[in-house]
Amino acid sequence: MPLIRRSRLFAQVGEPDLAAMLAACFVQTLPASATLCRQGEKAEFLHVVLSGRVGLFGSAGHEEALVEFFGAGDAFIVPAVVLDAPYLLTARMLEEGRILMWPAAAFRAQVRATGALAYGAVLLLSGYWRTLIGQIKDLKLLSAIERLSAFLLALAPRETGPVTVTLPGGRRLVAGRLGITPQSLSRAFAALRPLGISGGGRQVTIVDPARLREFAGARALRGPERRD
Repeated sequence: MPLIRRSRLFAQVGEPDLAAMLAACFVQTLPASATLCRQGEKAEFLHVVLSGRVGLFGSAGHEEALVEFFGAGDAFIVPAVVLDAPYLLTARMLEEGRILMWPAAAFRAQVRATGALAYGAVLLLSGYWRTLIGQIKDLKLLSAIERLSAFLLALAPRETGPVTVTLPGGRRLVAGRLGITPQSLSRAFAALRPLGISGGGRQVTIVDPARLREFAGARALRGPERRD
């Protein structure tokens, strides 16, 4: 229950109502690379991440790109469930984790019947909408270096001292999330090295987060530059 309570979706739902809702749900422990749902399929479940990390991938032809990461407390692809529509993305486990599976029809019935759950869905979808708009703005206005800086700062706690952050996936996946090539990501990391950004694999050390924030803010004030 504490893991489920991490989701904004359930923030306003009382304990008795939540317990009754969850009677229709079950939890699965899934390995890395397991597919939760596929693009184009009818939405059968609402998924809530209890542990581990999930990637949402879009595909066209033989091409596939990561759209977003989700971690503990996140419910994803909610619009397809609410609208009883096909999934627009494929969800895949990036590491072993536990997923709450809520049958789509049962979730829709509870949203219609329970104001607190409906309000939680509004909060969740509003947050995702703002995230989407932020991503679109970044893709249109920011260079690869600026996108990487913002991404690292979002992972870092608001501290002034050195901090090591863990990327939510491999660097190729991060490149896809940022809308750049792996080569452009490598160049962006190299460009940030003089600012104290170092590390390998999924571990990245930020020697001075405040300096990186100052750098990112100064670049934003200069306006958009050529994008990789």
